[in-house]
Amino acid sequence: MIVKNRLVGTRITAWDILHYLETGWSCPDIAELLHLSDAQVEAAARYIEAHKEALMVVHRQIEARKARGNLPAITATLVKSRTKLQDWLKQHHETKT
Repeated sequence: MIVKNRLVGTRITAWDILHYLETGWSCPDIAELLHLSDAQVEAAARYIEAHKEALMVVHRQIEARKARGNLPAITATLVKSRTKLQDWLKQHHETKT
């Protein structure tokens, strides 16, 4: 059920499942949250256990990258995009009323 660290037929990665397992979620709860079957989550949990060392190296890199946050240029682009969207929405709502 796992190919290239992804659940077959989904965009869910082993690291997505690992995150929830690390924080104490049960397999049925993870399955419900991610719209997976219990069998898919259990297969991912077995895969994680069998490949834990390699997965943890990448997992620590992912968590470190998340902790650093976005670069200032990316943050500025996000603010600009959000402002542009809000302006568009405001104009769109005004033309509807």
